[in-house]
Amino acid sequence: MAGKDIAKKIEALGCACGITGQYWDNFGVRHHTSQATYRQLLSAMRVPWADPEDLARELARRRLGPWGALLEPVQLIAPVPAAATATARVWSPSPAPPDAVEVQGEMISEHGTRYHWETRLQPEGDPKSHAVPEGFRAAVAVPLPANLEMGYYELTLRVRGGGREETGRSRLIAAPPRAYIPDWLEQGQRCWGLNLPLYAVKSRTNWGMGDFADLQEIMRWAGSLGAAFVGVNPLHAAGGQAGDDPSPYSPLSRVFRNTLYLSLESAPEMAACREARELLASPEFQAAKARLAAAALVDYQEVCRLKRRVLEWLYRTFCQVHGTPEEARTPRGLEFAEFVAAGGESLAGFGQFRALADFFQDRDWRRWPEPYQDPRSPAVAEFAREHRREVALFQYGQWLAESQLDGVCREAREQGLPFSLYEDLALGAGPGGFDTWAHQDLFARDCAIGAPPDAFNPQGQNWGLPPLIPDRLRAAGYQLFIDTLRANLPVGGLLRLDHVMGLFRLLWIPQGVAAAQGAYVNYPNRELLAILALESVRRRALIIGEDLGTVPPHIRRDLGRTGVFSYRVFYFERDGHHRFQPPEVYPPQALATVTTHDLPTLTGFWQGDDLALKRRLHLYPEGELAEADAEGRARDRRLLVEALQQRGLLAAGPDPEATESCPADLRAAALTYLAQSESSLMEVRLEEIFGVAEQQNLPGTTSERPNWRIKLPLSLEDMEQSPEPARIAARLNHARKR
Repeated sequence: MAGKDIAKKIEALGCACGITGQYWDNFGVRHHTSQATYRQLLSAMRVPWADPEDLARELARRRLGPWGALLEPVQLIAPVPAAATATARVWSPSPAPPDAVEVQGEMISEHGTRYHWETRLQPEGDPKSHAVPEGFRAAVAVPLPANLEMGYYELTLRVRGGGREETGRSRLIAAPPRAYIPDWLEQGQRCWGLNLPLYAVKSRTNWGMGDFADLQEIMRWAGSLGAAFVGVNPLHAAGGQAGDDPSPYSPLSRVFRNTLYLSLESAPEMAACREARELLASPEFQAAKARLAAAALVDYQEVCRLKRRVLEWLYRTFCQVHGTPEEARTPRGLEFAEFVAAGGESLAGFGQFRALADFFQDRDWRRWPEPYQDPRSPAVAEFAREHRREVALFQYGQWLAESQLDGVCREAREQGLPFSLYEDLALGAGPGGFDTWAHQDLFARDCAIGAPPDAFNPQGQNWGLPPLIPDRLRAAGYQLFIDTLRANLPVGGLLRLDHVMGLFRLLWIPQGVAAAQGAYVNYPNRELLAILALESVRRRALIIGEDLGTVPPHIRRDLGRTGVFSYRVFYFERDGHHRFQPPEVYPPQALATVTTHDLPTLTGFWQGDDLALKRRLHLYPEGELAEADAEGRARDRRLLVEALQQRGLLAAGPDPEATESCPADLRAAALTYLAQSESSLMEVRLEEIFGVAEQQNLPGTTSERPNWRIKLPLSLEDMEQSPEPARIAARLNHARKR
């Protein structure tokens, strides 16, 4: 009985921490959370459970919830003209609340505005109360200053009543009811835009991978085609060294940029840097650049080596001409010093992390000597003092990246694009990167997030990303989430949230077990959505949520109410008979697309390349699934041709059995089909315009194939000169009425 009783308490504690008891995968199979999974996930959250006394104490504390303290760490309030209130839970020795409580309040806005007040509150009516250790708590509404603007406020209350004095703190979030949506979209206009893997772009000027100068040129090209936006893969900070994960969805940090995308020849310091210009003109450099340009795959390590060498020369020149951040002596020097000061502890820590990674020749802080694993240790502080120039080098790289991205957005505006830039926010950061080093208390240990089995990934997926611990993130006022949004929301642009269900729940997978044996953990979605809406409205940036996979209906409803656009993939939009949904069925508040970076291109889909690759790499747990997929794909080709012909988009053929290549007319017809949809936004990937067969990433693989390294077959210059983009754009503009 004792063992069963402990197991029940562990399960109850897990539920109190947000661990769900079961889930259904996309095949309709129910998975129950095992006792072992509860224990492993509680350990990952650093919740005590092994000792029976600790278990009982922690369970009792969790069951109290918000009644365990005077104030919750976070509260939502509405930014309204009338007075708002915060909820305090005052202590009382008896179930009846005190007759009155004395309250001293202080509130500080983000801009430093301070509000002070004192009041005497008398609980009205029959306030809700709850038993707590040594007494009771009753909920009391505390009046706040009137006319609060949108934003964040730090509230401190000192309360005297019931024979006790208490102090509590809470972050108040005054958020709009929904995210930003431009008026013209709400009035029924529809548009389309391009999406591309920036790293895969070839051009006459880049150094073996696409860069921000290429992106600026693509903005000009997109404007001439009538596109409304240009989207790219996540631009988060990455390593670029041998052994580093090349995936933009497993970055070192989501708060900082990937400086491999810098166009160093465009840096203002290049004109004054004789050493850098001589290096770029040298036969050695020109040969390396030509070799990288000719390669079919991106060589991140070699690109990083070349760019790092030039970046160092540029920063030396910057310091000689403009001074260091500590001793700036020109307007440009002061501009950089202001950037460093505004970046604060976070930017300083990022520079220290990158400098330490170079010093130890290892991007994974978990393998560094122990004194350097703590970012606040004396050893790290001493290192930062001794390597001030190296730390500032990486801050300089971030400054250049922000400046060049500003130039990209400025080009979009000059070309008349309605949106500045369409960015992509990865779900998490790599386990050994900066974000987990700087915020170790917020991340779970010895587990990763992923997805349960589905039709495209029968074994499920483990993304190798450590999850944020919900209650610790909340206790920290969601500051890391806020900083991440601010770093990635382009002003006047769009932001796509990869796996947006992560705002509601995530599948946590304990170390060493299959994805299907994990369990979902719930997140405080109301507060996360409120922050998302607030930051979206502030930057006039539209939000797109990638809501694919196992998505309970209520999640899409809540996202829709918050103004988050759905992400509708053509392959998945089917009726009960597997037929492709007609364009009229697509919801207006959505972005429609043929495919994603994790799915086959239309050419690859038609040819069955993804199925053949999964067979070859033994990604099917059972042979029957491979056969079923092959039969299903043959059916899908027939249904695709039928759907396009029924709308008069395809005159005749092609033969669904002829899978050697995907006809250009079929690709154009499929894009036109989507363009006719009711969805306000439509995304066109460059791979679909030019008939590229290989997909960017095959989930479930790492070294088995060159994920995130395959370049586009044509150079940017050749793509611009090809008649195919203009031909397709004309059809899209007509269908979208732009």
